Amino acid sequence: MVRNADGSSLRPGCHILSEEDRARIAGAIGQAEAATAGEIVVVIETDPCEETDATIALVAAGFIAIFSAGPLFYTSLAPHWIVVIQAAVFAGLAALAASSRVRRALRIDRLPSRAAHDAALRTFEELKLERTRERTAVLIHVAVADRHVEVIADEGVHEAVAPESWRDAVRDIVSAAGQDRLVDGIVAAVGRCGAALADVLPPEPGLGDELPNEPVIR
Repeated sequence: MVRNADGSSLRPGCHILSEEDRARIAGAIGQAEAATAGEIVVVIETDPCEETDATIALVAAGFIAIFSAGPLFYTSLAPHWIVVIQAAVFAGLAALAASSRVRRALRIDRLPSRAAHDAALRTFEELKLERTRERTAVLIHVAVADRHVEVIADEGVHEAVAPESWRDAVRDIVSAAGQDRLVDGIVAAVGRCGAALADVLPPEPGLGDELPNEPVIR
C-alpha cells in the first residue's frame, strides 16, 4: 500500500470529546465529503501509543536492579538490605521510565512520536481504510496522550494532492490544541483536507458514503 503521511507534535491541553464535539466533527466530515469522492476519517487516541517503549524501559530497569546486587555483595550489608536496595533501584528507574516529563528532559521525546506514527499506520489497516473503491481514504490521526497528529492518505489521493495540504491540516490541529481548542482544529483540518480533495477528486454519482463520518475515539 502506498500512502502519504505527514505528522507533527501537539502541545498539552487537549481534552476528551463531548457528544456535541463528535457531532461537530461528523458534520464537518459530511460537509467536506459532499464536494469530493474522497473519504475522511478522524481517529482520536486517548491512551499512550508508546506502550512498547515503556515495556522495554521497565525490562531494562529490572535488569539494572538485578545486576546492581553484584557490587553490593562485596560490602558488609546483610542480604535483606541488598534486596531492599535492589527494590528501591527498580522502583526509582520504573518511575523514571513511566514519566513523560523525564523522557522529554532526557531528550527521548521522539519515541512517542515514532510510536504514534506506527499507531496511525496500524489504525489505517485495522479500520480497513484501503477498501474504498478508488483508494481515496484520508486518515486524520490524533494521539492526544502522545501529543502527535498525523495525516495519512491512501494511494488514490497522495499523488494528486500536494503534501503542503496535509501539513497545513496538521498545523491547524496543533495550533488549536495549544489553545485548548482541539475540536476547532480538527474541524478546520477536515475542511482543509476536504477542499484539497475536492480540487482533484470531484464527487462521483452513485459512489455514496463508503466510510462512517463519526470520529473514532479509543
